Amino acid sequence: MTGGTLLILLAVVAVFLGLLAIRLHVGLSLMLAGLLGIVLMRSTDAAVSTVANQPYSTAADYSLTIIPLFILMGVFAVHARLAQAGFDLASRLLRRLPGGTALASLSGSGLFAAVTGSSVATVATMARVSTDAIVKAGHGLRLAAGVVCAGGTLGVLIPPSIVLVLYGVVTEENIGQLLLAGIGPGLLTILVYAVTIMLLVAVGKRRRAARAAEREKVGAAAPGSAGSPAAAADGPDADPAPGTGPEGNRPPPLDLVGFGFLVVIFAVSIGTIYLGVATATEAASFGAVSAFVILLLRTRPPRWMRVVKESVTEAVGLTAMTFLLMVGAGVFTYFLALSGASTAVVNAVLAADLPPYLVLVLCLLVLLPLGMFLDGISMILIAGPLLHPILVGYGFDGIWLGVLIVKVAEMALITPPVGMNAFVYSGAVPEAGLGRIFRGIVPFIVADVVVVAILILVPEITTFIPYLSSAQ
Repeated sequence: MTGGTLLILLAVVAVFLGLLAIRLHVGLSLMLAGLLGIVLMRSTDAAVSTVANQPYSTAADYSLTIIPLFILMGVFAVHARLAQAGFDLASRLLRRLPGGTALASLSGSGLFAAVTGSSVATVATMARVSTDAIVKAGHGLRLAAGVVCAGGTLGVLIPPSIVLVLYGVVTEENIGQLLLAGIGPGLLTILVYAVTIMLLVAVGKRRRAARAAEREKVGAAAPGSAGSPAAAADGPDADPAPGTGPEGNRPPPLDLVGFGFLVVIFAVSIGTIYLGVATATEAASFGAVSAFVILLLRTRPPRWMRVVKESVTEAVGLTAMTFLLMVGAGVFTYFLALSGASTAVVNAVLAADLPPYLVLVLCLLVLLPLGMFLDGISMILIAGPLLHPILVGYGFDGIWLGVLIVKVAEMALITPPVGMNAFVYSGAVPEAGLGRIFRGIVPFIVADVVVVAILILVPEITTFIPYLSSAQ
């Protein structure tokens, strides 16, 4: 790579970051920055031709049919109140456990993230409802912030995951196997998050007990001291008010039929992939049709047309946003290929002959600063085609790599100093404050590091389901 090409590359990256700074859509920022790079590298005609052809070449890819189908399936499921049914069942089953309301909120966030495929959208939707429930149950805002922000990242692994689908598209890995590979790590993440919540609640109770003992010695705590309500509200577990908390709250009514329908959709969409009955695209169409039928069954006839229209309109908007990201990333990726940057990076890393696991860790760490500016989909579209050939060249399994990279990419969305989920939560719950939000997120970042370490040490957690299956 020549000095002039490097200068152009730096200028294009600076323009891209500048466009993000003025809050231009990520897809348009990628497109305009890539367009500028192609003009500087080749000509205006070449840039115009690329932008003119990229939307069609992206949308005409048959493998991408799975994206609008999964999005439509998720929207139908949300409008049929299936995610709410799962959340209510989790609330009933978990309310007697330490931190039961927080565990139920984690389950609800995971379900919503799975059916929407968007971490940011999940945080924006669940923030207010989950926070109110967790605080009412006697826990502090810090715990609520950590649960909601971390829970939003679960959708990247729990199938159907749009991010895993896109990773399969840009790296040409088997999409069906990628979706199945996310099940084990997704369940592991939920387990580690649940243990983290229960530990935080246990620590909070011990602190409350210590404060109570201190109050017995010195009398009533002074206003604003550690024993005051203001201080308690900032902790991971505040004093519950009389009649509140998991035991005092009236449990939500169960919707077992709705939960059963949720299981049916999962079995139809993911079970058919596992059994080899259908390809990923066919399974997505089966899932969308089953979700549509369930929506009609759970909606009164006079409202059918309105609910279906709202669902389709929402699905079209989400699909258009996803494809705009893909078109923009396609233009930017073409510029990187034109400049030779992608090839140069891959060749340089392979030629360095570093230990494979050192290269793996370094590549994963590259994703963390990207989370300061981009959402998970954008990170995968940009970093996936670059990191995948490097790591496959070192002999790592492509399916295992896909899950690991996607996991770390979403982990970046809750990593300080600019975790995007934290800012979304702050906008929905302004009284929490960014400082408190990030303090609440830190234990879940530690939990994510533990999960990633386990996945690296025990890759079979990721690979055993897809390789036992008959996924096509």
